[in-house]
Amino acid sequence: MPEVMVKVKIYEYDSPCGKLYLAAKKGNICLCDWALSKNLGDTLSRLSKALDIEFILPETEHVEGTKKLRPEKPSKVIVSAKKQLGQYFSGRRKTFNIPYQMAGTPFQQAVWKSLMDIPYGKSVSYAEIAAMAGYPKAVRAAANACGDNALTVIIPCHRVIGSDDGLTGYGGGLGAKRYLLDLESPQQRLPFKTITKKSAVKKTAKKTVKKTPAKKPAAKKQ
Repeated sequence: MPEVMVKVKIYEYDSPCGKLYLAAKKGNICLCDWALSKNLGDTLSRLSKALDIEFILPETEHVEGTKKLRPEKPSKVIVSAKKQLGQYFSGRRKTFNIPYQMAGTPFQQAVWKSLMDIPYGKSVSYAEIAAMAGYPKAVRAAANACGDNALTVIIPCHRVIGSDDGLTGYGGGLGAKRYLLDLESPQQRLPFKTITKKSAVKKTAKKTVKKTPAKKPAAKKQ
């Protein structure tokens, strides 16, 4: 007989830069992702298959016939995760101490592990994170692995930026990514670019034309 999938409830956490979804299986956090992420559906589907679980979204009504079920009490790890996230967003925590479980290929696992090695308040490029993971030529694949990170903030994929210091795609949106980077390094406040290289080239290519005054016609001799 096939095993019955474990039902895992998703809890909400309202951060200063967006709502996060949290979930845990058997005492391990397996989800900390942005509620508005475009990849949330794919992430939940991937984790469901890999971890043999069924997620219960917060907005789902738990009804058996006409009788509503009592709200499930958060587990200790969910309570701990919310507490540590609160400490992080208030500037009182730089690293997380939460048992977690991730589902991914060996390559993805290597990239996610390398993300944990980026110091608080620092940032690296996608080429650098690929090299840190041991795959210096797999820059695009490393970028995709960062996008597949199901434990955002806890595993800091927001610390990876473009080679030109430009902000790139992020599940929580570029505003959230800028917020997290500024939170970790308020004294730096880097002028992160959100424009493309092409548009930057166009702007710098414009030349100013100096206007020369018109010569006055020579006076006629009387």
